[in-house]
Amino acid sequence: MSLIDLHRHLEGSLRVATILELAHRDGHPLAAADDPEDLLVARGPLGGLVPFLDKVDAAPSAFPRPDDWERAAREAVRDAADDGLDYLELRFSPWFIRQETGLRPEAVIDAVTSGVRAATAETGLPVALIGILLRDLGPAQGLAQVETLLSRRDAFRAVDLAGNEAGVPAHEFAPAFRAARDAGLHVTVHAGEAAGPQSVWAAIHHLGAERIGHGVRSVEDPALLDHLAAHGITLEVALTSNLHTSVAPSYRAHPLRQLLAAGVPVALSTDDPRASAITLSGEYATARDEIGLSEAEIKAIEGYARRAAFEPSALRVCD
Repeated sequence: MSLIDLHRHLEGSLRVATILELAHRDGHPLAAADDPEDLLVARGPLGGLVPFLDKVDAAPSAFPRPDDWERAAREAVRDAADDGLDYLELRFSPWFIRQETGLRPEAVIDAVTSGVRAATAETGLPVALIGILLRDLGPAQGLAQVETLLSRRDAFRAVDLAGNEAGVPAHEFAPAFRAARDAGLHVTVHAGEAAGPQSVWAAIHHLGAERIGHGVRSVEDPALLDHLAAHGITLEVALTSNLHTSVAPSYRAHPLRQLLAAGVPVALSTDDPRASAITLSGEYATARDEIGLSEAEIKAIEGYARRAAFEPSALRVCD
């Protein structure tokens, strides 16, 4: 079995123990919380995307130094390697981290890149980085966010759009994504999670999305399913995250099987492993035990993930 995670957020992978250690070091409010883990980890359905993002967003401000982000990246890669991953794509938003910590986004990129490089040398796990543009900062900041990523062009394989999907329309970020594509970056976009199929269509038509983060609400539009299947546009599906955001009411009711039956490429991913208290190997077990996927379906998902990886070396590693 090959374990490939194409959708994992660094900000949602920060270890609880490290968060609390740094919070106590600096007197961060999390250090004084009665139940800090309740602020950091989802314990069931939260009724929507924004309450889940609150779990993710509670931690980064406890990492105010570049060295903290180097450590965070190192630990995230080590945790992935400990779970047996063969390849990881790790995404993060330098501008969101700047918003939470005051650090220069370029310094954040340098720190994360250094941490990933050190952990890859230690573990042998290949890692590709994806830079996130944050919807919530608004389209006026889109080009500035891309320019930050391009100032460290060699660090990244792809660009993403994340944040409150139901807030700012994707088409308003078209100029920023055009600049990213012109620079040779791949494109994946969060869509079809907090908003419906029209969000996925917009990501494809206006931003040039080659993959879709989540995308599970594509099942609401048969024409969209046909398009995804015909063009090989892979959905990065995170089962437990979809339960926590209440996109799916239960594992049994998750649309994963419908997507596969329609011929849509699907790659199982973790999204935010700390915020959801999961591993990728555990998500595959959930797909088998809770959703009832066959071994043939599991193998198909593994193949889709291999083919959709943005780093060509991953195909050699996972063959």
